[in-house]
Amino acid sequence: MGLSKPVESKPVYQIPKVSAKQREKIKAAAPGKKELNDWFAKIQGIESDNGNGCRCMECNAFIPEHFIRHAIAHLLPKKLFHSVATNDLNYLILGAGCGCHDKTHTAAKFVKMNVWPEAAERIKQMLPLLPANEYKHIPVEILKALEI
Repeated sequence: MGLSKPVESKPVYQIPKVSAKQREKIKAAAPGKKELNDWFAKIQGIESDNGNGCRCMECNAFIPEHFIRHAIAHLLPKKLFHSVATNDLNYLILGAGCGCHDKTHTAAKFVKMNVWPEAAERIKQMLPLLPANEYKHIPVEILKALEI
């Protein structure tokens, strides 16, 4: 009754979801952290009322100065739309405390918001700037609401 030696199994190779070559292309196209931080600071400077905070574009709730960066909502997500991630039109000020920021996460809710006409105008101005590989990420609901 001897114990047998455990069989060593080889690690299972898994095919990566994104190849190393493609990962490098994506990384090169994405804006750098410094560029993105500079963009957030620029937008905060534009929207801030002399260091006193600003107002939510949807419900007009007050947003304190130190929360403005968190209230900057990208119209076209920076993760998918690298070419316009730091575009001056690619944002709305929507408060996280009042819940307006979260309403933009689904297209069905977003198109029903009071701020939608402003968002639609900005998105229409950015569409020609998108390369074909990013254009495919725009939700069908948004395209229908834009009447394109």
